[in-house]
Formats: sequence, C-alpha cells, structure tokens
Amino acid sequence: MKKALFALFLLAIALQSCDTKPETVSNNDIDPKLREVIKAKNDSLFEALSNSSTKVFSVLGSDRFNENLTANLSDVIWPFRKGMLETDHEVYEEFYSKHTKVNHEATILSAQHNYKLQFVNQNYETYVSLLKSTYREVTDYLVTVIYEKIDNKWKITHITMGTLGSYDKDANDLFNDAKKFHDNGYDIDALHHASMAKGSLEPAKNLIKYNFAKDIDDFGEKLSNEINRTYPLPDTLFQIQSKPVVLDLKVVQNAEGVFPLISYESQIPPNDETSLNNEFEVVKKEIQKKYKIDYSQKFVYYRAYNKNAQGLLSESKTFTETK
Repeated sequence: MKKALFALFLLAIALQSCDTKPETVSNNDIDPKLREVIKAKNDSLFEALSNSSTKVFSVLGSDRFNENLTANLSDVIWPFRKGMLETDHEVYEEFYSKHTKVNHEATILSAQHNYKLQFVNQNYETYVSLLKSTYREVTDYLVTVIYEKIDNKWKITHITMGTLGSYDKDANDLFNDAKKFHDNGYDIDALHHASMAKGSLEPAKNLIKYNFAKDIDDFGEKLSNEINRTYPLPDTLFQIQSKPVVLDLKVVQNAEGVFPLISYESQIPPNDETSLNNEFEVVKKEIQKKYKIDYSQKFVYYRAYNKNAQGLLSESKTFTETK
C-alpha cells in the first residue's frame, strides 16, 4: 500500500512538472501562416514604437495590457523616441506554445542560444516573438513580445526590451569568444569579452536566464585577479630612454568590432610630433613583448597622454596599427 501511494505521489509530481513545460514549436517549425500573422503584427508594433501611435498599440494589446499602456511600454519606447532604434528588425527566435494551465509559469528552453525563457501564461495559447534591432551596427537590442490568443485573436500581453549583445553576438557567443581567447593565452582580450557577455545577460529582464550566468562571474573574477598579478599598472618602461608609463589596457569599439586600446603616459611634449612618433615605435615593440594581447586583430590602438600645466593627464596622440 505504501509503495502504491509513493508511486502516485511521484506521478503527481511528474504531472505537475509537465505543466511548466508547454507543448512548444519553435522558429521554422511553426505553421508558416501563423508566422505571417504574427510578423504583420510585429511590423505594426515597430511602426507604432517609432511614431508613438497609441491607436495602434490599443489595437495590438489585450484589454489588460491596454489598462496600463504607458507603464507597459515605458522601457521599450524610449530608444525609438530618441532615434536610437528604427523600424528595422529581425526575428532572433520565436515560440508557439499550447498550455495545459493558465496563470501558470511556463518554461521554454532554447537549445540554440543556451537560455531558459520563463513567463506566466494567462491563456492556453501563446506566441513569443524575440526581435532583434541594432543601434549603429554595434549594439543589438532584444524586443520580447508575448502574444496570447484571446477570443480567437492574438493580442499582446507583455513586452520588454534589453541589451542582447554586440556585433550580431549574444551573451552566449561573447562568452564563447572569451573562453577561446583564454584558451589561446590572451587573458586581457578574454576579460573584456567576458565583461561584454555579462552586460548582455538580461536581454528580456527576468524572462530570460542564461545557463552560464554564474560561470561568467567566476571566469571574470579569476581572469581579473590573474591579470592584476601578471600586469600590475601603472608600469614604467625603464628600458626605454624616455621612460613612458603604461596606464591602462582596455578595448575600444567601432563599427567593425572590439579592438585593443593600450594607453601610456609620455614625457615628450605633444608639439614634438617627430619624437612622439619615434617613441611610439619603441613603445609598441616593448608592449607587444611584455603584454600578451591578440595583436593580429584588424585594429590595435595606442594612445599617448601627457600631463598638462595642472598636472592632469590629457590625450596627446592616438596611433592606430591596421592589419
């Protein structure tokens, strides 16, 4: 009897856990006609975001969503109002789900991007659109829209936005890049990419959780400690006659990617360009011997600083090495 009761208990737990995992179809496996219906709604949504059309929002949204329309759109609409984002967007991922319960936390796993999506469904059918929009070909934002089927019509019940990543790479990609740099011994590059990954861990606030979020913290802390031990800064290059001082090792972003930036203080006056140029050639060779950075990248930047009359550092000249 006890065994039978225990078996029923296990079955109840199993059935309960199944409720959190809806029957889900993703991306290209979704019915093409349904995808087209949602695509048209998403296009209308982005047009409305770009021109703040309350009328369109009210048509797209559910009654409950529209009751607090301003609050529901507050963290999404501002980049469009400021001109940072426009109507151009693409599908990052999308999921159509059937649920066995309503007002229940649903869990969807993305094998492609290594995250878990969780939300409370208010109806038995949901469609989650994750839409990517890019700012100046550098920063990728994710607009997450949850549609639910209400009275046989698809209506928005939730929308949010966050930083997805950079240069068409999300947190998962950036963290993988960081690990590759680390495997090749380029810890400085690895740390910067890990930091970028960490800054992209909440593309949909609390709806999306990456499986490796804790790993990034441990990875970054370990790298940071190792770099501080290996390369203490500031570092005077005594072997160079002018004794320049390495100040910082970081990165700079442009439309083509993320590239190293090495800053140093020069004792040479900024108006003596010939001497500055000559010193740079020596500094560059010494830095490349001393600091393990991936110098094969398309751009490597070196920035020379001088102290002004008040004893404060001011930028003197930036040297760019292009491959």
